[in-house]
Amino acid sequence: MPRLIALAALLGFTLSLLVHIAALLGTDVSAKFPYVWTLHVGIFVVFFPFIFFSRKDLGPKPTFAQIREFFPSWVVALGCVIAAYTAINFLLFIVGMQGGSPAISEGKFILQDHGRLVREVTAAEYTSFKANEVRGFSGHWLLFYFVPFAYFMFGKQSNLSAD
Repeated sequence: MPRLIALAALLGFTLSLLVHIAALLGTDVSAKFPYVWTLHVGIFVVFFPFIFFSRKDLGPKPTFAQIREFFPSWVVALGCVIAAYTAINFLLFIVGMQGGSPAISEGKFILQDHGRLVREVTAAEYTSFKANEVRGFSGHWLLFYFVPFAYFMFGKQSNLSAD
């Protein structure tokens, strides 16, 4: 079972990376593939088992030293890089959204904040905002898929049986 969860997380990570790259290139992936949002649901499928099993192996609040001991050093380093990238991506996403989210209202492309009109935007701006929205989410998906993948594939589990 752990290997199956690891492979599901790897698939989620790979798809998230492809979506993220497309969004970085300005593609509104959600317009072409509306089911892309199932990747958001998928993180829970792999992350909940990770939480359950990791608490048995590492306790509820593991120290960084415990985490370093539990994983190969390259996994810890890659995890830190992905976590840092996720944080930077989130900040860029927030700035890029200019205080609103893209929507279509009465046939017009708009940027709105909780139903309040921020401003009207062009079709090209709308597409750019939608791509940025997907980029913001997919940046988080990368981290939330990588962590369970790393845990189930490379962690030194003491309480998990082999497949």
